[in-house]
Amino acid sequence: LGEAKNLPTYPGPNKMRDCYCTVNLDQEEVFRTKIVEKSLCPFYGEDFYCEIPRTFRHLSFYIFDRDVFRRDSIIGKVAIQKEDLQKYHNRDTWFQLQHVDADSEVQGKVHLELRLSEVITDTGVVCHKLATRVLECQGLPIVNGQCDPYATVTLAGPSRQSEAKKTKVKKKTNNPHFDEVFYFEVTRPSSYNKKSHFDIEDVDEVDKMEIRVDLWNASNLKFGDEFLGELRLPLKFLRQSSSYEAWYFLQPRDNGNKTLKPDDLGSLRLNVVYTEDHVFSSDYYSPLRDLLLKSADVEPVSASAAHILGEVCREKQEAAIPLVRLFLHYGRIVPFISAIANAEVKRTQKLFTSRDPNTIFRGNSLTSKCIDETMKLAGMHYLQVTLKPIIDEICQVHKPCEIDPVKLKDGENLENNRENLRQYVDRIFTVITKSGVSCPTVMCDIFFSLRESAAKRFQGDLDVRYTAVSSFIFLRFFAPAILSPNLFQLTPHHPDPQTSRTLTLISKTIQTLGSLSKSKSANFKESYMATFYDYFNEQKYADAVKNFLDLISSSGRRDHKSIEQPILLKEGFMIKRAQGRKRFGMKNFKKRWFRLTNHEFTYQKSKGDHPLCSIPIENILAVERLEEESFKMKNV
Repeated sequence: LGEAKNLPTYPGPNKMRDCYCTVNLDQEEVFRTKIVEKSLCPFYGEDFYCEIPRTFRHLSFYIFDRDVFRRDSIIGKVAIQKEDLQKYHNRDTWFQLQHVDADSEVQGKVHLELRLSEVITDTGVVCHKLATRVLECQGLPIVNGQCDPYATVTLAGPSRQSEAKKTKVKKKTNNPHFDEVFYFEVTRPSSYNKKSHFDIEDVDEVDKMEIRVDLWNASNLKFGDEFLGELRLPLKFLRQSSSYEAWYFLQPRDNGNKTLKPDDLGSLRLNVVYTEDHVFSSDYYSPLRDLLLKSADVEPVSASAAHILGEVCREKQEAAIPLVRLFLHYGRIVPFISAIANAEVKRTQKLFTSRDPNTIFRGNSLTSKCIDETMKLAGMHYLQVTLKPIIDEICQVHKPCEIDPVKLKDGENLENNRENLRQYVDRIFTVITKSGVSCPTVMCDIFFSLRESAAKRFQGDLDVRYTAVSSFIFLRFFAPAILSPNLFQLTPHHPDPQTSRTLTLISKTIQTLGSLSKSKSANFKESYMATFYDYFNEQKYADAVKNFLDLISSSGRRDHKSIEQPILLKEGFMIKRAQGRKRFGMKNFKKRWFRLTNHEFTYQKSKGDHPLCSIPIENILAVERLEEESFKMKNV
């Protein structure tokens, strides 16, 4: 996502806008950029990568203008059909922004069954009866992170229409099953006068009528339910006593609005790379898989298949992502990373006669990329329990923390800002250095290997056993997560500019505290950061870092359950169906307190009681998602 230019001015006095851009698969938002304030030519310069797990019709980019008091307004969009993505593959392209009408943003399809029958009543009056069965929908858009769809069905005639009939709302699904039938009657004028019936002078006038199905998302917002799409079917194609069943694509609602020309909305510069991988059955990959898994045992490791793969890939990240997933799945990630890390330490010692330990693991090598990817996968929950509470507070409270005298806003006090920032840094530093027992076992095993390898090769440097580990856990794990919490799932979107600046200052300080370098003030190019760091020049901070690093890398944990404190992932009351010990009889339902940790799944009568049942995590082989009505009981 490059930049936008020539956006329309805001109709207010300052004319500037606070813009951000979203990436959408059809209507589902998958990424959001930072907000660029007070600009009509915002520069984003952000990369976004994702794997697409489903079919889609359009890749869309929307430019929004943030509004503090109302819903953010859409300035325009760029929509690229899936078939056209190869035209723009891997090249910068300027796209004209197109006008967005909320009623035209539709996707998905609906499954209907229609029957038009001729009925003779007891009084001898002939009427036409239409039965409309709404079966299900597929591929409805997810709006604002949720989709609670329902359908309305209306029969429209030349001069009037029936009252809309509504299905039940289906919660939390974009593939709802309705299976509801609605009946509409068409009669002669003297027979009925209800609103839902139609005055027909001529039976042929039935052909002029149409059935309309509208799909809506039941929103809890004050702005009302969102329109998802509609379908209009004329009745003239229905023959009497015939049933028609088919899938229909939802269509946009035409409001006849013609507003700005595309040239008036500006343009957006994009570089899109779209690739499709054709995956065979797993049997085809067995020889390659077995060859890669043997890499840790190959001497030298530089001759192994995994290491060679890392050398031939243009970007080390391209090799690291699949390799880490493969080795993690088969429980071989620690020996593999230990082997390539040990080889890198040896190579560093040969290349640099001074044997400077600060040169190891600093580049974008296969070792560093594999460790980065492992920490992202294995350490995501660790970040959640460690950093998310205080990151959420920083994003919500908005305390002023700017310590650069040049950037101070009117009314801000430099000393107060320094104190606010110092308190945040102190709290985050404390939660990090006290989180050693929560560090995932696989990360501890890798850090133990790094520590041993570095200490063996650089015996004259007593601190190398710390710096080898801190270069990853602080420099490449905690500091980036604080700096860009949205990339580590700590926040849903980019923080606002003020919060982002606060997190940048915190990240810089935490990174320096964890580095254990001799002259820390010299690490800062900015004099105001060097002055601020004087608060943390006490020995207790260095001691806390070393104790933390000792804990997470002191030994290769094997029987991790005997050492590691279980991490609580989720707990709360749920309704449990009895196991049915008797062959005959009713299966009753009971309310129980459930706890899920990284070790086991348990339940008890109430919170704090002794568990009635405990299932080790490794014994859970499958999890099935159930619909709300699965047991014909609500919320079960």
